[in-house]
Amino acid sequence: MESGLAQLLLEHSPDPLLLLASDGSISFLNAAAEDLFGYSRAQLLGTHSSLLLAEDSREPFRGAVAALAPAAPRSRRPFTGAGRRADGTEVPVEITCSLLPDGGNGPGAAARPVALSVRAGHRQDTPAGNGPGGTAADAAAPRRRNLSSPAPAAFAEPDDALRAGVLRDPLTALPNGTLFNERLAAALRRPDPVDVLLLNLDDFKNLNDMLGRSAADEMLVEVASRLRNCVRPHDTVARLGGDEFVVLLTECLNAEAVAKRIAESLYEPLRVGGSLVRPGISMGLASRTPQTLDGAELLRQADAAMTAAKTGGKNTWLRFRQEMLGTAAAKADGRAGLRQAVELGQISVHYQPVVSPGLGAVVQFEAFARWERHGRLVPPNQFLPVAEQSGLIREIGDEVMRRACAEIRPWLAGDAGYSVAVNVSGLQFQNRDFATDVLAIVASTGVDPRQLMLELTESVFFESDLDVLRQLRQLREAGVRIAMDDFGTGYASLGRLKGLPLDKVKIDRSFVAMIKTGQEQLPFFDTMINAAHSLGLRVTAEGIETAAQASYLMDRGCDSLQGYLFAKPAPASELAGTMESALTAIDKVEAGR
Repeated sequence: MESGLAQLLLEHSPDPLLLLASDGSISFLNAAAEDLFGYSRAQLLGTHSSLLLAEDSREPFRGAVAALAPAAPRSRRPFTGAGRRADGTEVPVEITCSLLPDGGNGPGAAARPVALSVRAGHRQDTPAGNGPGGTAADAAAPRRRNLSSPAPAAFAEPDDALRAGVLRDPLTALPNGTLFNERLAAALRRPDPVDVLLLNLDDFKNLNDMLGRSAADEMLVEVASRLRNCVRPHDTVARLGGDEFVVLLTECLNAEAVAKRIAESLYEPLRVGGSLVRPGISMGLASRTPQTLDGAELLRQADAAMTAAKTGGKNTWLRFRQEMLGTAAAKADGRAGLRQAVELGQISVHYQPVVSPGLGAVVQFEAFARWERHGRLVPPNQFLPVAEQSGLIREIGDEVMRRACAEIRPWLAGDAGYSVAVNVSGLQFQNRDFATDVLAIVASTGVDPRQLMLELTESVFFESDLDVLRQLRQLREAGVRIAMDDFGTGYASLGRLKGLPLDKVKIDRSFVAMIKTGQEQLPFFDTMINAAHSLGLRVTAEGIETAAQASYLMDRGCDSLQGYLFAKPAPASELAGTMESALTAIDKVEAGR
């Protein structure tokens, strides 16, 4: 068998497998071994194998290895004892010790590597679990073959082992989509209840970009472990790819309780890459009904519920309802209604203050488009994508900018340092005269161009053509200031900011949300703020909801703060009350430091 295939079989085996060098140090372990013992691969490679054994099992284990017969091909010896996990708990283990072929170092067993196949729990007739005959580790580890089976997966026949490998996710050792679909189809052939939970990590791309690939993978492995611990041994947890997982519950009497348990488990913070993070999830629950046709339909329903949970604010779960499948019809209706709103001038603007801790004052208001329909405000994350898809974003953008400059002009006249910020879509730059139109709006409303700031997402800078940068430079030369919104969520690195027509970066709210108590170790904030200052850029943090977040960022030299802690967006008629609320909040933060 080729070495690449052999490596594949070892890595994807559902059994915990390890290789020991001649000195007893660990030279290889697979994902199932990481899961069983609770250590990461980086923590164990090169470490002596005695770390994984309870004190009274170490000497007997060394004796079992020493007793392997060097002259016998595939010499094996069983060992039964107690393993020790990373958290200090002990778990009964059965280990098959196998002496690998002589690699040219002589016939002595001491000079030859040893393969270990580990099973958690002694031979029992009762199922794995926390009761008699099983352990917590049994439930947490990937599904293993019956303990009476004659050979570990690493030495199984190639076809069987290869199937075990290709049906499991290489990172988490969970079943992959193919194996999940097989189990779902089998479950639907039985008359028992069947429930599917589809879940997606919120803002995972941001975390991946911020923490790095290795730490993000570490988080996915931890999420997989927590999911397994939330369900029964015969339920299936699978990874479909990326940050998307799915849970199959069979014969479950209370799927809602499982969904709640998963949400609570994943909300507990975890430490990855030196940072303490709390992964939020959006989750959809769908249950088999007499009308359910097949597994694909059940997954489609779970996906619709998950999408509704994400649209509704993230970090929550929803049970599927039939109206969730009406999204396409709702979008068509939304386009027609939005076009009518634009034509009738029904798009309004609300303003949220941006506070300077150093000055103890409101120095800017950000303008937000608002659409009131059928007596309620339509959330921007619902109607702005419709505006972009329909081409209405240009008309809405111009209207918001014109209203913002006119409505907030009296406040701007009070101090040359005050400004109003307006969000701009990359689609607006497809108009080659966009910069000229902006300057015409500023001139017609009598606002100083230096008091207007345009906020653009990272993608506008890095995915657009050179004409966008030309227009941005034209605007800056006229005095208009430019901010990069949602910094850190896409393509930008601090090194790429140099040379851009830019005045400010805004730290995205997903990063701010990681600050819970103000005692977290999140060094990337210092890096971002200090590097931006070194480039002559100002820094605003958005999404501030607690005094702890405000104080944490103030201590790191963040120039300005924005969020519900100070005030929610409100109409221009409420500007005075909004400013009073913001100043009261910043005074309280200062008093509490």
